[in-house]
Amino acid sequence: MLELHYMLLMEQPNEYETEKATTSHREWLVEYDVVNGDGLKHQHLSILNGSDIQDVQVAIFTELRNMYPHSDRLEVTITRLEPISTHTEVKKFDLDTSYTS
Repeated sequence: MLELHYMLLMEQPNEYETEKATTSHREWLVEYDVVNGDGLKHQHLSILNGSDIQDVQVAIFTELRNMYPHSDRLEVTITRLEPISTHTEVKKFDLDTSYTS
């Protein structure tokens, strides 16, 4: 039996996103913790596809079944679930500096 505990930090769409971008199939950033039979907490960060939260929930269940096939019971706490923005603000990047390693 899978139990999901939601602590959602949903981001509102920014002013550049259109109605189509907010309702169409998109990528979601999902961060969650899993406690299974061994008593240890495992942290996960995934990028999943879906048009809404229900699609993402189905993708989480599929991912959990693949990663924990022999576990009878999992306790899952979702700590972050937000759509990934397709628009990037250029002002956040330093384009005038070159870096060397």
